[in-house]
Amino acid sequence: MQPGLPPARQLRKRRACQWQEMVEPCQASPAIIRWLSPGKVRLATFPLSFTKMQALGNDFVVVSSVDLRSTRLGRTLLRDWHKRAGDLARALCDRHYGIGADGLILVVDPQIVKQPAEFPDLVNKGSADTADVGWVYTNADGSSADMCGNGLRCLALFAVEKQLVQRHDFVVATAAGTASIVFTGADKITIDLGEPLLQVEAIPLQARTQERFVKQPLTVVDNGRELKLQVTCVNMGNPHCVIFDDRYVEAAYADPDLGRLAECIQKLPLFPEGVNVEFAAATKRDHVRLLVWERGCGATLACATGAAATLVAGVLEGRIAKHCTIELPGGVLEAQWSEADGHVRLTGPASQAFTGQIDLLNFPSLRGFLAAEAICS
Repeated sequence: MQPGLPPARQLRKRRACQWQEMVEPCQASPAIIRWLSPGKVRLATFPLSFTKMQALGNDFVVVSSVDLRSTRLGRTLLRDWHKRAGDLARALCDRHYGIGADGLILVVDPQIVKQPAEFPDLVNKGSADTADVGWVYTNADGSSADMCGNGLRCLALFAVEKQLVQRHDFVVATAAGTASIVFTGADKITIDLGEPLLQVEAIPLQARTQERFVKQPLTVVDNGRELKLQVTCVNMGNPHCVIFDDRYVEAAYADPDLGRLAECIQKLPLFPEGVNVEFAAATKRDHVRLLVWERGCGATLACATGAAATLVAGVLEGRIAKHCTIELPGGVLEAQWSEADGHVRLTGPASQAFTGQIDLLNFPSLRGFLAAEAICS
């Protein structure tokens, strides 16, 4: 007790000291708390800084570990990210009640990548030594994905603009390993997706053969009708089922018949981890028109790993060359399957739509783990 101060003022002074201990200075997104009783508080708001980005119309909510680790509560959220990412993605990516996006990207800054002791689950241990920056990607439905090519270009633009990387050719740590980036400009970002995985167990498929699944028959029951398809399956960091048919040249984006067919394919026992479905038409040896239904978010304006898988499938089926353009509803990607190292590389643009802050406590689904009572030290 400080001599000469009334008890009420002494209590307010003590609470002010506790407040300073609880809420650390933060330029990005300070959490605001409300007193319940001496020594106990409840969150009143949890503003999260974000950047909305898109690549050929494939859009993402991007948040940075730099912002999150600037507060005690943010660091707690980072440590539990894999446990909480599904709920966060479903809330933030909701196009009616949230920001709206196809996926949620957590950018893992170089300090964590190089010294992951406090947040060991955020970085692929096999890639930390060689990576410059990292990410965790979550689909809009809350499911995780090892790779998203359009998202990777958005991350590249974010990392360059936020000066998280020192060079314009750098390496990103992903759940699938490392991915190399060459940043020429916002309209020309090249990502290296590595070698395609073609063995059925690596895709994965519940198929009897242990060989490649190329131009294989597939029977699907759609709306009571039995349809016989010919498909090629490829893993480009995530599984893809590619169907070539000249009729798809005229198909519209988000065509309801193709959407229903894609859902039927995705539910087949053949795909134990689900699958992205591509409907492709080769108009020339160096040009493909493509429509994609992604697992976790449905029809999308663009899917870069889908474009890469379609390039590989088209080459294996003898339809297209190893260097071609892939035309998607959201725009065009340049795709190349290298003779030299077997890697698939894609080049295309990315851009920032807007930035802002959103209060996570606005979402009832998030209050349970964010608004729990906190005890002051």
